[in-house]
Amino acid sequence: VGICIVTAMNDLVGLEYCWGAHPHDGRNKTDCFQLVCEIRTRLGLSDHRERYSWAYWWFTPETLKPRHVARWLLQSGKRIKMPKDGAIALLSQADSAALGTVVNGRVICIAPGGRVVSLPVDRVKAYYFWVD
Repeated sequence: VGICIVTAMNDLVGLEYCWGAHPHDGRNKTDCFQLVCEIRTRLGLSDHRERYSWAYWWFTPETLKPRHVARWLLQSGKRIKMPKDGAIALLSQADSAALGTVVNGRVICIAPGGRVVSLPVDRVKAYYFWVD
């Protein structure tokens, strides 16, 4: 089953980063939140797309700070120690934060180079959250 899940996400790997872009809007681009939403939808989980779309009106890529993302995750979900399929990964540095999603022992996220990658969980420094 795990191999099928990873294979079902292969079309996302390599997409370019673009604020507000969705994997299926025809631009071959995505941002980290829309990537999380797409993966969670494919896993049969709630995607939060509608519930948190206000972030695109309140913030820009320059004004969305790591503390905003961390606060959203802490208020919307629960921090977990053991990553599981569908968990949201917070990959944070002092000046930027990004989201990823756990799928079959891997984190699918946007790499610093601006493309979607799939990395083994043990190679990613992240905090994990379960958001329902």
